[in-house]
Amino acid sequence: MPRKNLKASVTEKDVENAYRAGLQKARPQASITSPYNTDGYAQWDKVRLLLEAKFDLDFKARVPVCNTLGQCLLYLKKFEGAGEPLPNVILVGDKNECFVLSTVAVQGFLDLPLDWSAAPSTGNPDLTRALVEGLNILPYVYDVDDKFNFREVLSKCEILAEGEQKAVKATTGNIGAIFVYWVDRVFKDKNLTAVEQVDVFLRCLFQPGEVYPHPTKKGLLVAPGYTDGVVIDPDQYRSFFDHFRQGYKPSEIDRFYGMKDRLVEDDARRRQGAFFTPQLWVDEAHKTLDGVLGVGWREECIVWDPAAGTANLTRDYQDWGDLIVSTAERPDVEVIKEQGWHPGAEVFQYDFLNPGEWSPFFDEADQDKNILPVSVEKRLKAARDAGKRLVFFMNPPYGTAASIETFRSSSKKGVGQTSVNGEMKQIKLGVASGQLYAQFMFQCAHLAQEFGFTEHTVALFSVPTFMSSGSYRKFRAWWYGKHEFKKGWLFQASHFADVSGRWGISFTIWGGLGTTDTRSNQEFTLKDVGGFEVVQAGSKTVYNSNGVEASKWVRELVKGGKAVDAPQMSSGLKIKDTKYGRPKTEALAYQNSLGNNLTESSDSVYVLSCSSSRGQDFSITPANFRRSVALYAARKLVLETWDTQKDEYLVPDTSLPGYEQWVDDAHVYALVHRYNQATAMRNVTYKDKLWTIHNHFFWKTHADALAALDTTETPTLYRDAKNHPSKDVFGNDVGSSPDPYLASLLASGALNLSPEAQAVLDRLDALWSLSLPHRENYAASHPELHLMAWDASIYQLKHIFRDLFPKEWAELQEAFKVLSEKLRPGVYDYGFLRK
Repeated sequence: MPRKNLKASVTEKDVENAYRAGLQKARPQASITSPYNTDGYAQWDKVRLLLEAKFDLDFKARVPVCNTLGQCLLYLKKFEGAGEPLPNVILVGDKNECFVLSTVAVQGFLDLPLDWSAAPSTGNPDLTRALVEGLNILPYVYDVDDKFNFREVLSKCEILAEGEQKAVKATTGNIGAIFVYWVDRVFKDKNLTAVEQVDVFLRCLFQPGEVYPHPTKKGLLVAPGYTDGVVIDPDQYRSFFDHFRQGYKPSEIDRFYGMKDRLVEDDARRRQGAFFTPQLWVDEAHKTLDGVLGVGWREECIVWDPAAGTANLTRDYQDWGDLIVSTAERPDVEVIKEQGWHPGAEVFQYDFLNPGEWSPFFDEADQDKNILPVSVEKRLKAARDAGKRLVFFMNPPYGTAASIETFRSSSKKGVGQTSVNGEMKQIKLGVASGQLYAQFMFQCAHLAQEFGFTEHTVALFSVPTFMSSGSYRKFRAWWYGKHEFKKGWLFQASHFADVSGRWGISFTIWGGLGTTDTRSNQEFTLKDVGGFEVVQAGSKTVYNSNGVEASKWVRELVKGGKAVDAPQMSSGLKIKDTKYGRPKTEALAYQNSLGNNLTESSDSVYVLSCSSSRGQDFSITPANFRRSVALYAARKLVLETWDTQKDEYLVPDTSLPGYEQWVDDAHVYALVHRYNQATAMRNVTYKDKLWTIHNHFFWKTHADALAALDTTETPTLYRDAKNHPSKDVFGNDVGSSPDPYLASLLASGALNLSPEAQAVLDRLDALWSLSLPHRENYAASHPELHLMAWDASIYQLKHIFRDLFPKEWAELQEAFKVLSEKLRPGVYDYGFLRK
């Protein structure tokens, strides 16, 4: 960060712009936005940084620091209230000083019973007072002087972000997962029994003054009652307590010690690869079933958990009238029987997805035992004859045999290749055939039909993908044709221990009578945990894109045509020899556009001048240019959250008032957006041939560029423009114009820009002109940027802009932010996404 920009600052806004510009220069991969009117919210790698800018405060004094942190906490409260991940690092930047602090250091203050409605810009005196009295540390303050190194500050932010889990607090919901982490990483003592392991673990967590690493004997833990000590991995021990909090109130400790036996019981099951459903969510599922089936459903129905593990969904309820519990793992069956949780129930080992077939869960000598016991068949038939409802209640595995996003999957190879998988393939159910939870759903429906039940219900935990994704269209049509959606809720996956909080888990209840329209929307309740209880956190519509996928809409105008080999790009300036991309001969650019939902929008949607080496692109031609920039904007303007991650993009309603204006402005948005990597290059080699790459997202006409470049400072650029009027990647003319395609649209008046879009274009024009006298000298020092191409893109030019004109670059980014905020509501208003 150029210190002269900070020293020259005369307002708080100047300070903000200086820090944003410095951050963007030092971490070009960072995305910087301003949600809730913050001074900045930057994300890169594991960092989620909240920027708060101040003008000439004294951060060596406690009160100014606490007052500023109070304002930051008010912003954090807005993130929390919206259900979004909290920033994990706070950067407070002043004209003369700055400091960084992990959010963990102040996060506890968010629970104070204060008026959180105060505007962050004004602060809350009570909150400041609480910080002054209760903040047990003051951050290290960096002086912005001749020795100031902003990259060092950002490195500190990255270190703090890596340790953001330092203060994770044990709860009744996560204590089991914390124990598993401890056993797998920290314990090295083979002589401890399961009971002793739990004992030492709880002592370490709750009595840190009594249990500690031996001061001289490395790898040995001192613990009361263990004369010879306990063998540990000392590095993992330190790492563990960098993530998990030690020391709890007596009432909390009593509650955890009350779960001691449960930890021992669950550990055996977990070692077999089964997954634990936290009790809070088990109880919530029972309450939901009470509401759908009536409070007596456990007594009145025959209930089968076919993926039971150690009966986690059923073991804490004793009013079962007719219960079947099966699991593929033999040790789980033994645990259930030994604990006597379900006397009178049918409890047996059974591979639900390979009935009567070879199973990876049975030893070779026991393969003939993988059948439905006769007693179970009799019980099912008797329940059917008595008119009972069959209820499948389960938390099946979430994953495929080769999934890269597997939530639960067996360690046994080929587990997804089940006999049920084969049956699903036979009736052409598509991608869902390899998904384990979908296989369980299929088998439930099959068994209900096989045994002739008039009424059946399927209640399951799963990811909600089967209700939204285009990949599940065939399965959805089959499932919806046989079942009626009754009730559903969604919660963040991180409530299941050791699972990413990026996505959501649904609990849904389906009735076996009636059908669900394949185009219908399912209304869900969002749920969260507050004070060890499940609380309602809003609502959510889960929908699908059947027949109206935006990913097909953007491609339908370029169907057919000749596709030929051309340079493949792994990024805007890197050519790669691959066999994937086959661009159309009339293509102007190429858009990599993976999937059709928010999951892939952040990193897998970008524009290139040539085909993507990933082979997931489509050609941008004059025919679909307008649709391309519209979808590009729609996919970039909205960031995924755990509850929207699987939302599908739809064909917009182009007849709505304002849509055409929105798309006009989207051209400028796509031009300036950092993932637009359309570039211009000269004499690049691809398969032993030299190619000239043109940038059809350049905004100035060929004639205007020539006039601007006809100077003593830019003779080489002028000659390049003379020699290389715009063509497509194959060297063909684009119509009769020598202009880049976007420039031709702007020059012809085809785009009616709003004041916000025009402001971006004006600042870009001014910055481009300002940089021209320096362009050729800068290009000589940076040949990898290909800046001697007259139509070099912002992806290339941003380097000279940031290095030589940071103030003007920051002003351009600010104007772009204003345009982005204006356009963002249109993603929903025009129907690309549904709320």
